[in-house]
Amino acid sequence: MNVDPDSLAARGLASYVHTVAAELRVPRHAVHHEVSELSTAYLALHRRSPVFPELDLMLLWDERHGWSVALETAPADDPVVLAYLGGDVLAETDEVHRFVEDVIAGRCPGQPDAPPSLDAEQAEELVWRLAARSEDGLAA
Repeated sequence: MNVDPDSLAARGLASYVHTVAAELRVPRHAVHHEVSELSTAYLALHRRSPVFPELDLMLLWDERHGWSVALETAPADDPVVLAYLGGDVLAETDEVHRFVEDVIAGRCPGQPDAPPSLDAEQAEELVWRLAARSEDGLAA
């Protein structure tokens, strides 16, 4: 996305991520997002999967593929994605919540492989959609 960190789109991403975190009851200190060449978000989930009870779970978002649930592994290792939500990269918060609950319950929601990346037109539309979610009072 590579937009200015002070832009409406960047503020919209922050608003969106914190809305999802609130829906999942993830505390603010367990949430991180970044607007850069590849915009991303990380939410540390306070629950574990019964399939992998020894590993923490995290909810990830990136502008290419949207939401995924992954296992926290060693810091130097890439996360192990359990499932991608698929569909809209800016899925409604209740849809993200159901997705996370299904993964934690051991069901296999979403899809196992990463959805296709956004094309240039979709990426530009994402910037506008995020700007509309900014806390500056624009319509969501």
